[in-house]
Parts: sequence; structure tokens; C-alpha cells
Amino acid sequence: MSNSSSNSNVILSLKEKLSYGASDAGYNLVFTVISSFLMFYYTDVAGVNIVAVGTLFLVVRVLDGVVSPIVGALIDKTNTRWGKIRPWFLWFTWPFAIIGVMTFSVPSIGANGQIVYMYVTYILMNIMASAVGVPITALLPSLTTNPQERIKANTFRCVCGQVSVLVASMATLPLVSILGHGNQKTGFFLTLLLYGVVAVCLQLTAFKNTKERVIVEKQKEAPLFISIKALVHNVPWWILAILNFVIFTGIVVKLQATVYFFKYNIGNENIASIANGLNAFAMILAMALVPIIAKKLKNKNIVILGLLISIAGQLILYIATTNHSIVITLMGAAIASFGLGGAQSIVFVMFADTVDYGEWKFKVRAQGLVTSAGTIGVQCGAGIAGVLMSFILSKAGFIPNVVEKSSALNAISFCYVWLPVITLIICIVLICFYRLDSCREEMLSELARRHNESV
Repeated sequence: MSNSSSNSNVILSLKEKLSYGASDAGYNLVFTVISSFLMFYYTDVAGVNIVAVGTLFLVVRVLDGVVSPIVGALIDKTNTRWGKIRPWFLWFTWPFAIIGVMTFSVPSIGANGQIVYMYVTYILMNIMASAVGVPITALLPSLTTNPQERIKANTFRCVCGQVSVLVASMATLPLVSILGHGNQKTGFFLTLLLYGVVAVCLQLTAFKNTKERVIVEKQKEAPLFISIKALVHNVPWWILAILNFVIFTGIVVKLQATVYFFKYNIGNENIASIANGLNAFAMILAMALVPIIAKKLKNKNIVILGLLISIAGQLILYIATTNHSIVITLMGAAIASFGLGGAQSIVFVMFADTVDYGEWKFKVRAQGLVTSAGTIGVQCGAGIAGVLMSFILSKAGFIPNVVEKSSALNAISFCYVWLPVITLIICIVLICFYRLDSCREEMLSELARRHNESV
């Protein structure tokens, strides 16, 4: 292992922090469209049955929950002249972009043919997303062991990622209209092609300008079964992983419901782009404030505060739905996103702490496996969200591209307003059991001592 006392004093350059942010910006530019618009594309553009779409989301996302830990384990076994993690950007950003375009290119080959095509491309999409997404989180604990620098670097990552979300959220539907000249199939294809080119450039920038400093020497790497055993006993990791599962169930349901809500409940799907843009801007603002707040509050308390603010925003959103006020609707959604942005961004830092915790308690440092396994909750939560929303809408009698009956409109409103509230409350209860903040200074001091003795 590299000298941790020196790593704890590392001040990352602005260029490196921006480049680390570029990794998430490239990822989000493509994956935001997947999360926000793919269900809409499948049902309203490609004309696929919503129940079939929900089943697809569940199956593929659960499979992806297996893929991510495999990617993490492979990262831990990777040894190249470029490092363990950075080469994954070089290798997989190209296929990630190409498969992203293919996912939004469902051909007219009959219902069964379309389903087969969707399964193949969506499975490949999620494999590639893991191959470039897992390294983003895994790279953070390797940049430095300095806690404040980790928070700053993660803030750059989250802010750059949310700027990308902002662009994708606001620009996608207008670009689809402009590039497709009224043909949404062509529009989505060309929009994803444009996003893919930009994503490749951004992730190659991250590959070029970041540096792995906290490195496990090859002969000291733990066998996979020992890493897994340590992970199973890593209680703080379990809390964060379950929290991710719950919170992303709510996040993805709301994301998917957004365009439906504004198209059918409000009557103007283009307002969805404005709402998504305001939400992303609110998250960026919250993430930018996290390093300042982190000097005053423990990580756990920042998460709780953010979740409470998000619940307040959702309640304002409910008031807006009863008063049919677009302004209050947008305001409530932005407040909810502000709180969520602060909570989400600090959770990434907390996962980096669980890597240190695993080394401290079990003498096993496996950042690839630990951080990637944490995404199981994200992927499975997103999968559950897809099937949950499709089930709710189908039971309520939702039919694409018609004037919806009241039961369908109420179901859409429930997915957009109340289901996220339920998940946020559960997350507050979960994070109350997180105890790592209280012993983090002791943990880092002990690790620094061990690493100095091993030099």
C-alpha cells in the first residue's frame, strides 16, 4: 500500500477534481435518458405493452445487481500500467455509448421481436453501465485518504454529474423534436448518438487526468472469498446498501412518473423538461453546499436533514396537485430534489468510508467489490421501481396516448408524490442505525499507523 500519511495530506488539483467529475458527467448524460425516458419510449413511442416493459425492467435490473459486484471483483484483480480502476473508462466507454444508442432504436419487427430486442439491448446496456459506473465510485477511495478532499472530490463528481442530468433532462425532449422533425423514433436515435459522443470524450478525460494514489500491492491483495466474507460482516455497508435499494425505488418511480404526470395529469409533457431541469439545478445547489455543511454536521445527520427536506418538498407537491398549480408543483419538486441531492451526494462518501472500515476491522481493502456491491441496492431498487410502477398503472387502467380515466391519473399522481415519501421515511429509519461517523477519526488514525509501519 502507498504511504497513507502522505495520501492523507494530498490536496487534489482543480483539474483532477473536474476530471473526476467528468466521469460522472459522461455516465449521466446517457444513463439519465435511460432512467427518465426509456419507459416512456417503450410504451408511447415503440408501442410496447406496459406490463411487458415493467417485467423487463425487473428482470434486467436484478441481473444487473449480480453484474455490478462481478465488475467490482474484476476491478480489484485488475493490474495495469494505468492502475486498477482508470483503465475501465478507456475500455468500456465506447461500447457503453454504442449500446445506449441501440437501446433507443427498437425496430418494428412485431411484438415478440421487439421484446427480444429490448431484452438483449437493455441487458447489454446495464452491463456496460456497470463497467463504467462502478469504477466512478471505486475510484474515490483511491484518489486520497484525506476525508475533506474526498468530500470535495465527490462534490465535483456529483455537481458535474448533475449538470449532465440537467442537460439531459431539459434538452432530451426538445432535441428529439428538433432532430427527429416530428418523428420521435428518429429523434431519440439521433439524440442518443449525440450524447454518446460527448460521453466518450468526458470519460476519456477522466481516464487521462486522474491518479490512483491509494493502491494495494498485488501480493497483498486478498482472495475473493475473503473479501466477500469481510463484506458480509461490514455492517455500515449493509445499512447503506439497503438504504440505496429503498431510496432508488422511490427515485426511479418518480423519475419514470414525471413525463407521465405532466403529459396526462397536467396536459403538457414539455413541462416535464422544465421540471427535470429545475430538479437537477436544485440538486446541484445542494451538492455544492455539502462540503460547507460537512464541517458542521456528521455525514449521517446530513443525510437525515436532506431526507426531511425532500419529504417537505413532496408534501408541497401534494398541495399543488390539489390546487392544480404548476408553479407550486415545480417549486415542490425542486425542494424535494434539493434535499435529495444533499443526502445522495454524501452517501457516496460514506461508501468510501466503508472501504476503510473493511480494512480497519477485517484487514481487507477491496474498494472495487465494496463500492460495486453497494450498487446492488441501486440496481435492484431501480428494477423494482419499473415493475412496481407498471403494476400500479396497469391495475389502474392506464392506456398510452388516450385521455386517461381518474383511476389512472390518481395512480400516476401516487407514483409521483406519495410513493417517494414512503421510501424517504424508511430511509430515515435506516440511517439512524449508521454508527461509523463516531469512530471515523480513530479508524483513519489506526490505518495511517499500520500503513506507515508497513513501509
